[in-house]
Amino acid sequence: MNWYSAKELAGLPGMPQSVSGVIRKATSQGWEAQKRMGRGGGYEYAFAVLPTETQNALLLAQADNAEPAPASTVASTPEDPRPGQQQLTDAQRQVMSARVAFVREIERMSRMVSQQRAIETLVAHAKEDDLTPYLKERVVLANDRKTETRTLSERTLKRWMSDFKKHGERGLAPKRRQADMSMPPWAGDFLKRYQRPQKPSVEAAYQLLVEQTPPPHPSIHQVRRWLAKLSPEARERGRMGAHEIKALQPFKRRSSKDLWPNDVWVADGHTFDAEVINPLTGQAFRPEVTLIIDWATRRIVGFALNLAESTLATLDALRDAVSRAGMFNLFYVDNGSGFDNATVYEVVDRLGGTITHSLPYNSQARGVIERAHQSTLVKLAKTMSSYIGADMDKEASTRAHKLSRRDIKQGLKPALIPTFQEFFDRLNDALDVYNHRPHSGLSKIRDLDSGRLRHQSPMEAWKNAETEGFEALTAPTDVVASLMRPQEVRKTNRGEVRINGGTYFMDALRDFHGEEIRVAWDYRDTGSVGVYTLDGEHLGDAQLDGNATPAMPASMIQRAAEKREKGQLNRLAQKAKTITGSDVEIRAITPAASYSDEKQAAAGRAYAKQLADEGTRFQIPQNKVERYRLWQKLDAQLQQNEDVPEQARQWHESYQKHNDFRAIQRVMDADGLPPARNRRAV
Repeated sequence: MNWYSAKELAGLPGMPQSVSGVIRKATSQGWEAQKRMGRGGGYEYAFAVLPTETQNALLLAQADNAEPAPASTVASTPEDPRPGQQQLTDAQRQVMSARVAFVREIERMSRMVSQQRAIETLVAHAKEDDLTPYLKERVVLANDRKTETRTLSERTLKRWMSDFKKHGERGLAPKRRQADMSMPPWAGDFLKRYQRPQKPSVEAAYQLLVEQTPPPHPSIHQVRRWLAKLSPEARERGRMGAHEIKALQPFKRRSSKDLWPNDVWVADGHTFDAEVINPLTGQAFRPEVTLIIDWATRRIVGFALNLAESTLATLDALRDAVSRAGMFNLFYVDNGSGFDNATVYEVVDRLGGTITHSLPYNSQARGVIERAHQSTLVKLAKTMSSYIGADMDKEASTRAHKLSRRDIKQGLKPALIPTFQEFFDRLNDALDVYNHRPHSGLSKIRDLDSGRLRHQSPMEAWKNAETEGFEALTAPTDVVASLMRPQEVRKTNRGEVRINGGTYFMDALRDFHGEEIRVAWDYRDTGSVGVYTLDGEHLGDAQLDGNATPAMPASMIQRAAEKREKGQLNRLAQKAKTITGSDVEIRAITPAASYSDEKQAAAGRAYAKQLADEGTRFQIPQNKVERYRLWQKLDAQLQQNEDVPEQARQWHESYQKHNDFRAIQRVMDADGLPPARNRRAV
């Protein structure tokens, strides 16, 4: 069908909603039209003059029709020399300008002689090749012919003058043949076999067309030429889903210029493309990494690791982000089960924020977090030998898989798969590098070192906002502490509970001997775990190796070591005397036993500066000796009235009341030898 009435066109893309509106648009733009056959009268408009979006809509509507409509008979109408309202090409404008030059020359000559005499004079000069250089260059271009031998004629010049008087310059522009966008009779049947999710090739769909429909059939070349006329969106409809076809459609860019830090947080989960050793099972798995990014500054403010995108991972990432960066206003996520649930809504409400979801099949709306996945997680995964992404060499991937599974089966640590702690440390480093690296989505600044313009890094953008008056709202401590952490059900034994390869002790667990409890753990701080009843009542925090004491007094061990060392030195001196024939004195140079208060304070200042430079949270060492040494640094710093982070100050106060502290203090700070003890008989 190549002709359409105003009623059929009304409401289509690119068309007015009413019939009268279509008629007014057709009249104002000079569409090619013909009288309708039958009752009612009116006009029909040619398919070729319709806007592109309207043509696509008509093509799609006809493609959905099972029986292709027979081609309409086109009534012959006299050609309109005007190109209508179509935009002119560069070639058309060049020909038009060349013809205007001859029209103007005839007008100038007609001031002295008649127009007929002026035309005859130009034709004669053209035959004698006696035109001015300016007109001579335009003869061939004005004729709009491929051959250069054609010259001017009286009839041609008169036609140009007539067209110029009637239609102006546009009347002199040559018409160009428009592409035939009509729907062939076989098009509907072909598209039914071509526009499928399996994405068959043109040859495969054409073969089905020949086998399943009666002749006559088009050639494969006809099919390819007709497909080339369709827009990508019309051609790929049915071959691409609602999500994939968006890559062919126009889109809107979202600007973050008017946003402040913590105005909008965007979160999403990503399955890591490399294998890691599971701390719970010892088997290889791909962790789920949930990132939260601040839209205004592109800073990654929090993350969480879990077995899959879940509510637990979302809450853990929120707890980490709120602890680092403060409160947020809007939490922008997708419609996954890990985000769209009542538990997350409740937590967001308690934090005073608002949660909003992107439309289904519209991940482009959260492109800011999708790009961060590529810049951090995918890039990190490709640095690991256990990478199993789509672009990984198949042979190398198979070899790594076999070797790692062999080691796991034998109870060995796989050399090609990192442990969970190794992966966690490398992920922290990767996120830190990202936050301090220039980001193309941020504004440019002048680099102080090189003097060149470069983009800001996320941390620079954050600091710049703080200099302009931004101040993050700190979340209440009790609210952050109550946010959920990963929990496992474990059975207690005489005040102890085991999880993640560690033994944790809390005296209050003596009443729960042999019973099951819930243990909330944090891979960022393994020094303690939260202990809850199965009903969710918080019992307290159990400390790592909280009931551990030295197997022997430190003084006894020290005396045995000194005795062994003295004996070894005596044997060395005797051997040296045998070799040299004379007495040899051997001296041991022993370093200072402990730091002075000034050195302790200096170490504390260095540690505080490291915390400020890295922008990380206060970390409690896992080793008991390291915890005690950290307490000594902070204690010396506090005695000299120096600034100490609030978290460090709180830990300094609570740790010195712990049994673990008193035990290690007796060992580390023992002066002289302990009183003699009588050995008890066994």
